[in-house]
Amino acid sequence: MNSSQPLLRRLLIHRPLHLTTTTTTTTAHYSSTPPPSAMKSGTPIPGLTSIYPPSKDPSNPTAPTALPRSDYPSWVSALAEAPPTLAKLRNMKMEEATDKDMRRYLKLVRRNLIKENNAIAGI
Repeated sequence: MNSSQPLLRRLLIHRPLHLTTTTTTTTAHYSSTPPPSAMKSGTPIPGLTSIYPPSKDPSNPTAPTALPRSDYPSWVSALAEAPPTLAKLRNMKMEEATDKDMRRYLKLVRRNLIKENNAIAGI
C-alpha cells in the first residue's frame, strides 16, 4: 500500500462482514466554538476556594491568580484546542499524522465498533 493513502486504509481494522456495510456518524464531544480567551493577569482563578480558603487579609490573597500568558509554557495553550474528529483523521494522510493522531484514530474507530456491536445486541 502507498503511504499517502488515508489512515482508514492504512490502519484497517478487520471487522465481521455484517458490520462493514453499516455506516455511523460520529459526533465530536468537543464544541467547534473558539477556545476561551485568557483571563487577565491578576484575576483570581474561580473554583479553588475549597482548596485555598479566602484570606481575611485582602492585601495577602491565598487563592491563586492568573499569570501573564508569557509566564506559562507553550503546551498550556494547546490544552484549549479541540482534538481532530474521526472524519478529519480518516482523510489525513499517513505521513501527516503524528503518533497521537494515530492513537486517537484507533480509539475512535474502536469506540464506534463497540457502539455498533451494542446497537446490534440491543444494549
